[in-house]
Amino acid sequence: MYYEINVAKKSKEGYRHFFATAKRSITLLVDLHKVYKALKAAFPEPEYKIDITKWEETGHGIDPKSLIQ
Repeated sequence: MYYEINVAKKSKEGYRHFFATAKRSITLLVDLHKVYKALKAAFPEPEYKIDITKWEETGHGIDPKSLIQ
């Protein structure tokens, strides 16, 4: 599980993607609060728009021997 923060910059056509955090950047809720607070101060509304997405993923181990036939 991780959080992704997307920052968009206002343009004539609306808001356009400016940058996003990397997948491994924010994995804890406490870090999300800190990063969001810093980005909100650095990229104020209405010139910028900040969106947050919580991504949940699952993985399953594969026995490598099952790949050899």
